[in-house]
Amino acid sequence: MQMDLGEQKLPFNFTLEEKDGKLKMQILNGEEKIEVEGLRQTEDSLFIQLPIFESVFKLKVIDDSELEGIWVNYYKSPDYKLKVKAKYGDSFRFKPKQATQPNPLANKYEVLFTEDDSSSFPAIGIFKQEGDQLIGTFATETGDYRHLAGQSINDSIFLSTFDGSHAFLFKGEHQDSVIKGAFWSGNHYKANWTAKPNANAKLRDPDSLTFLKEGYDSFEFSLPNANGKMVSLTDSLHKNKVVIVQVMGSWCPNCLDETRFLTQLYKEYHQEGLAVIALAFERTTSKEKALENLAELQQETKAPYPFLLGGWNRDSQPTEVLPMLNKIMSYPTAIFIDRKGNVRKIHTGFYGPGTGSYYQEFVSDTEQFVDSLLAE
Repeated sequence: MQMDLGEQKLPFNFTLEEKDGKLKMQILNGEEKIEVEGLRQTEDSLFIQLPIFESVFKLKVIDDSELEGIWVNYYKSPDYKLKVKAKYGDSFRFKPKQATQPNPLANKYEVLFTEDDSSSFPAIGIFKQEGDQLIGTFATETGDYRHLAGQSINDSIFLSTFDGSHAFLFKGEHQDSVIKGAFWSGNHYKANWTAKPNANAKLRDPDSLTFLKEGYDSFEFSLPNANGKMVSLTDSLHKNKVVIVQVMGSWCPNCLDETRFLTQLYKEYHQEGLAVIALAFERTTSKEKALENLAELQQETKAPYPFLLGGWNRDSQPTEVLPMLNKIMSYPTAIFIDRKGNVRKIHTGFYGPGTGSYYQEFVSDTEQFVDSLLAE
């Protein structure tokens, strides 16, 4: 499928097949496979509701090999639409115009993104190349750009992803050992980027960016669950427990990755005294829609821990609900609290499976830290 971003076309791969009498879709982003079951066909039209995220494809069946229509991202607005075209049989995201002599990439790069207003932010480029096939991601201080897939064609690299929420396109060109390129997020955002090979590239410690403000010595909240019942850390259910508080939103793909991780962590350590609580700050048009989105996220991830509603629209500010924190610079943010109620660590952002060794290191470190808190 080609998504029209205006000045660029963003490609991604997917399959459509009928199983048990139902039409199903699978979105392919390198090593990521997203199962989509919300498909409805009427005569020459096909409607595809993406899981969890508030977005949908509205397509016309042109013939037995082509689809054409729009993708609507209701999270952005009902008017946020991208034209799309899909053609059966195309397997390469980016087709070279001539035979390729792919330029070899390093595994790790020091990256700087620069926006139109000249503001900038650092990142780490993580790549894996086999011939001209390329997968990887960019890790920033607030999370990662999830599973990217594409090709290295002659002196250029091309990467893209579509996950139901984000439509990301990266293009770059080798200039000696440096790669210079551009990044598009849908048709609303563009930034330039420069990457230099650096096996020792680092970002700021994610455990140092968010902290309790001076004058506060504890973390507190009282928020409603889906049934309207107020829940707080002082409830008997959380007494003498190690608690991880997840500040998140159902609209956030990095939060989805973290929810899957915390679900497994909860299952592994719950009997030993671990509790997990999600504080959701939604970006919807109503409280009812916010609760509906959270219920869908819980169903999709099978998260066994409670989701509380911190806010349901864009005007809801986490620091108003959680005034003890200096800021929330990233969704998700995780607060680790020991059995005595002391905040022991606050982790900003989340590096998901697309970051490879970064994700594995995070999983290992978190399990060891939770082990140590439970042993106290």
